[in-house]
Amino acid sequence: MIQIENEIQKMFNFTPSKEALCRLETWQKLFVEYNSHTNLMSKNDMDVLFEKHVLDSLAITLFDGFSSSKKILDVGCGGGFPSLILSIFFPDKKIAGVDSKGKKINFLNLVKDELSLKNFNAINSRIEEIEPLNADIITNRAVGKMSDVWRVSSKHLKKKGYFICYKAKTAEEETKELLGLFSDVMRPKIISYNLPLSDNYVRKLVIFEKN
Repeated sequence: MIQIENEIQKMFNFTPSKEALCRLETWQKLFVEYNSHTNLMSKNDMDVLFEKHVLDSLAITLFDGFSSSKKILDVGCGGGFPSLILSIFFPDKKIAGVDSKGKKINFLNLVKDELSLKNFNAINSRIEEIEPLNADIITNRAVGKMSDVWRVSSKHLKKKGYFICYKAKTAEEETKELLGLFSDVMRPKIISYNLPLSDNYVRKLVIFEKN
């Protein structure tokens, strides 16, 4: 756990609390055990769980607007990246993860109970079927095309809120498509960062503000 603490400090310039690191350690054990019988993640990715998924989830802290945002909605949250990871490190923020797959929501509720994450809410539903949540930030990671996610989730984002997409190679193409289809978003800010993987893995946060 010292190694992940050092990586967080180096990449994101903040020092995680001891409580957050202890919770993360417990989360890892729960994740590994649950994934052994219920598929949350491919077996190949389990070897880079922290490097490829935990650190990637925390990359949102590179965005200045994150610190002042209090309510975050993660669309298609899957196994909890970034929503559950963010709730562990930032207990002052109210975070909801929405996913239509019950097995993944069951896992998130298990972790919520085990770690007493009072700031986290897991919702088993399609995002378009729930009432507007008035979020400061909507995140999506490994869900689908940005334009498709925006179409079904933008009603949940307050005016001047941020729609933040975790992307890699398709960032420019998907950005162009979204801007061509919708007039209620501003041209995005893009933040690039590298994950500590052997293949020089470059990632991007594509950050749209809602008009």
